[in-house]
Amino acid sequence: MEITLLSLLESDLPFLIEVRNDESTRYQLKNDSLFTLEDCKEWFTKEHPKWLLIINHNLSRVGYIRIEGDTIGIDIHPDFRRKGYARHAYKKYLEDTDYAELFVFQDNHAKKLYEELGFVETGEYETLRGRQYIKMIYDK
Repeated sequence: MEITLLSLLESDLPFLIEVRNDESTRYQLKNDSLFTLEDCKEWFTKEHPKWLLIINHNLSRVGYIRIEGDTIGIDIHPDFRRKGYARHAYKKYLEDTDYAELFVFQDNHAKKLYEELGFVETGEYETLRGRQYIKMIYDK
């Protein structure tokens, strides 16, 4: 599978909001609030995030990588899920890093993917909305 990772631009924010605000995306995030495009633009201007857009071979935006320090996460547009994009984006991102961490709900099917990629549970967790939210690390 061919994917490209590009820096997230302000012009990509409508796509980000479409993915981020989808109910199935929000269910898997620590902060499950809805955001407006204005909220997103304010965040983008203030924080200057180093997030990456995931582009497929057809030059379609399929998702993005959230990066905050060593903490990463990937959100894929519902139309492109279960096709391997997250796996390939994580692999591509992890090629150039020795350490990364992420947080995942214990019942999220993506947890198996993280284990296959080499992430391990740290034993740290919190309970959110009645579900266990666990920390996993990748350490080459």
